[in-house]
Amino acid sequence: MRASTLLVVSLTLVMILMMSDTDAQDTRLIMRGDDFGMTQGSLVAFEKAFNEGVLTCASIIVPAPWFEATADLIRNNPSWCIGVHLTLIGEWKGYRWRPVLSWNMVKSIVDEDGFLYRYPDELLARTPRIEEIEAEWRAQINLALKKGIKLQYLDFHYMGPASYPGLSEVVGRIAMDYNLPLSGTLGEKRLPGIYKTPIGKKTELAVKTLENLKPGLWLWVFHPGIDSPEHNALIHTNPEDVFKDGNVGKHRAAETETLRSPRVKAVIKNRAIKLTTYGVIWKELQERN
Repeated sequence: MRASTLLVVSLTLVMILMMSDTDAQDTRLIMRGDDFGMTQGSLVAFEKAFNEGVLTCASIIVPAPWFEATADLIRNNPSWCIGVHLTLIGEWKGYRWRPVLSWNMVKSIVDEDGFLYRYPDELLARTPRIEEIEAEWRAQINLALKKGIKLQYLDFHYMGPASYPGLSEVVGRIAMDYNLPLSGTLGEKRLPGIYKTPIGKKTELAVKTLENLKPGLWLWVFHPGIDSPEHNALIHTNPEDVFKDGNVGKHRAAETETLRSPRVKAVIKNRAIKLTTYGVIWKELQERN
């Protein structure tokens, strides 16, 4: 590893470690929604989850077809905490995404037709060039900024920094260059998601999880959606990730309803759980340090 790269990564890690101390007396919870802009239905679901539910942050997929409409919606709701869901994979059968950059600029991360690969093993088997991954991720961030979105954090779609040699260094440089925190690195502990929980049991599990939540800073990831032909047409490329008890739309709609559930809201209120965002946490940590 070059000395300059090592320095960037080391400074990033030191900064993260210095800012990971949170008030142990409080129970604070970041409710992050992933895949904003993946479908038209996601716009409906996220708006409900923000305005009628307990969602606090949303991660946008910039290469997805509904990004433009998502950007419009976000500009009309400037109080929302928005991050970029850095994307290299488009995992759905028959529903393909292209990179933000022209495909001939990032040939190692696309197939022969210029589409993103459908699952990590398919991409990694082609030995993608790390500089092309970095260029594409920066292009996704830059396009979001160009569209007037105030970004407050970064996270990853389907595969993260540990997936491939060199990605951690890339992520460190990008985070420092844009002064954006990485979801999962600010000392927050992650709660198990309810994505694969049976449709009729998602809210029940969420209530139990909240009832047992201990003091500290927590992250809980959801995938809001609606029960629509568009969402229900989605079929995962990986057979192990295909739902056996309903379609994608029904599962994601159930997550949306969990976020809007009066029972969930009641537990949060009764247990004095403080809902928060990456924007708030990052500002506090910077002021503290």
